[in-house]
Parts: sequence; C-alpha cells; structure tokens
Amino acid sequence: MIPLNLISSSIKISNRLSLEPFKRRLSGLPGSLQDSYFRTDETDPSKHNINHVGRLYTVDPEVPKLFGKELNSKDNYNANNYFGPRSWVDRCNIMQETAIMVRDPAVQIINCIRNTDLDSPAVRYIVYGRPGCGKSITLAHMTHFGHQEGFITMTFSQIKKWLTRYYEVAPSTYTPGSVDHIVNSNIFLKNFRQANSSLLSSPQLVTHKDYTWSVREKTPAGSPLAEIIDVGCERLTFAADALNVLIRELKLNCNDGNCKLMVVCDGVNSLFADHTLVHKEKREWENGPYKPRGDWMRNAAKVDECSVLKSFKKLFSNDYKNSVVVASACLGARVQPGDPGSKWWRSRELDMKPDTDSHLPFALLGEEGWRKFDPFLPIEAVPYTESELDTMISYYIERGWLGKECDSRAARQEIHFLTGRNPGDFFKFSNSF
Repeated sequence: MIPLNLISSSIKISNRLSLEPFKRRLSGLPGSLQDSYFRTDETDPSKHNINHVGRLYTVDPEVPKLFGKELNSKDNYNANNYFGPRSWVDRCNIMQETAIMVRDPAVQIINCIRNTDLDSPAVRYIVYGRPGCGKSITLAHMTHFGHQEGFITMTFSQIKKWLTRYYEVAPSTYTPGSVDHIVNSNIFLKNFRQANSSLLSSPQLVTHKDYTWSVREKTPAGSPLAEIIDVGCERLTFAADALNVLIRELKLNCNDGNCKLMVVCDGVNSLFADHTLVHKEKREWENGPYKPRGDWMRNAAKVDECSVLKSFKKLFSNDYKNSVVVASACLGARVQPGDPGSKWWRSRELDMKPDTDSHLPFALLGEEGWRKFDPFLPIEAVPYTESELDTMISYYIERGWLGKECDSRAARQEIHFLTGRNPGDFFKFSNSF
C-alpha cells in the first residue's frame, strides 16, 4: 500500500507544475504551435476533412460581401444576410475577422458531395439540431463551398420572413387568386445576381420558351437567362414572375448540363406551415397582434397561395440533376399562431412552461415536408465538444473579446458548465465572462 503522506506530497508537487513556461516558449516562436492550435491555414472549404475539425479557418472577406446584406434601399439592421446569420455577422464585426469553425456536419456534407454523381437526381441534406448548435453556420460553410466549387448558389436566409415579415405583396398577374411577393423577390434577385454574376453570364444558360411580360415586353426562347433576372431587378411589377421563371429555367438548364446549382435554405420547415401572415388584400405587412378570428387571420393566405413560396418548394424536389440541396430544419422557423405580433412566448414564461417541441426533422417538416424531401440525408448539429469550445475560448482571448483570466483551467471549466457547450449561448454570454 502507498503511504498517504507520499500521495499528498506528490499532489503538492503536481500543483506546483505549470504550463506557463511552455506557453511562453511556444508564444515566442514564429508561426508557433500555439497559433496553429486553433487555426488552420486551409482556406479552401473543398479541401476540409476530418483533420481540420475543431479548428477555425478564415473566409475571404470578399465572399460574405458578395452575398452580403440584402440590397434594399431602406437600411435595416435586422435585414437578411445571404451568407451567414446576423449573430455571426456581428461577431465578425467585433472580432474584425471572418472566421468559421470547421465542424463535423459540414465535413460530412462536403465529403458526400465530393463522392456524389451529379448526373443522378439531386441529393437533399437536412441539417437539424437543438437551437444554437450551429445549423446556420454550417449552411454558411456550405455556401462558401458551393461558391468555391463553381455552383450557382441560391441561398435563402431566414425564409420565415417571407411568411411573417414581408415587405410588400400584390395580386398575382399570372395565377388568379394567388399573391406575389414583389419587393422580396426584387431584393432577392438583386442579391442573387450580385453573388453569381460570373456564372450567370455563361452563354450556355438560355431560356427554353417564350415569356411575355406585357404587350410590348417579351423574352423569346434562347435568350440569355440573365435577361430574366434583369427584368425582375428593373421592373418591380414583374419581380415575382421573373423569380418563378428563373427557378424553372435553372432546373431545365441543370438537366441539360449547362450549370450546377446549390440550394441552401435556412429554416426550410417554414414552407410547410399550415398558415402564413400574408394578407390577401393588404399590400404591406402590419404589426400584430393578430386575433385568431380577426380580419388579418381570416384573410391570411396559405403557403401554396403565394406564387413564389410555391415555386421555392419545387427547388426541393429531386426531379432534376447537377444540383445539391442543403437545408436546415429548426424550431425557430416554426410559424406560431400569434407570431410575430403577440408575444405568445410570454405566457409560457410566466406559467413556467418549457418548450417541449421536438427538434427532429419529422416533427418540424410535418407530413407534407417529409414526403417532399424523402429520401434525404439527415445531418445532426450538436453542441461543441470539449476541444471545440476550448478552441473558441482561445480564439476569443486572442481577439481580445475575453480577458486573459479566462485562460486558466478553472475559468475554462466554468465556461463549459455555464454555457453547456452550446455555441449560441457561448457567444451570447461571452461578453459577461
């Protein structure tokens, strides 16, 4: 048996040992191991693999700018960003660097796409997970991958806003009884043209039939596809029709082998809600609350009564090739009964009722969404591992967002406990550490 005094003395000696001398030596080296601990020099997302998981890579700042904030004449802090979520954009502004952590969900999808035969029908990927686990950042990683690999990248950020906080609608000029999102479509086409300008100028991308916009305006078959986009960008009245035509023509061009298309949609389960807050008779959105039997809810359109939303659903079918569909299903994309006018969640908080709804794809997509996507590959986004959160802590310390005192073992353990290693909670509460 080992004597007790020998054990206690060995514990005292181990407590006196410190890694600080080793850290100081590492920090003194140019291009040191300490620097490479939480970073990778591989900035090409197509080359990311399991060896890069848990490390940060720097996105070329021009890529987020290319997709960027929606091109709206009215400046709005909460406006969509077509590359990453608002929280990520805020973090990049604070850290003065556009960095993304390479995580397992993105690596899985990239590996699958690299080994997929694009001549087969479109493969659909659904990223799911609990709130704050990094689904939107995974989609941003995939947007960068698609752009780098020469895909025409069509991104839908916060698609729920098309149902609940739209700009302006008008009666459909093509389908009687339907509603057109004219302003949202106009903004979307401008951002889409900016992000894919070099690929859309290809002479192979042409229209397959004649399109008549008015008595004097017509796009004949065989015209460059860019002309359809220009019509939607320059003529607000035809913006929704132009977007519907664009979706149809992109699928036809993919089948002809003229292009590759990547569809990235955040919160796709919104499209399978049983109702929207789009008023059939009022052009502009009005803030709630919306009474269940009030005028607004009585005249609210269904998703399939909105022409553009109905066309979006067609993108998620696998009836065309040379394409990849990456979407997320998340709890935040649900369309609640009183959302967003009445604070329905306040009554739950006051009654101390937790949100027990499932985050799994079937519960969020519902029967219609499940049938639309079947078959698909489910990819789960999970909280940070211990090493991933330590990587983020080191990164925040380097950028000056966290103090040096957070580098101690005790402080790191406390951060692990307080955040539950949830990526969203870590960023949300990190300014108080």
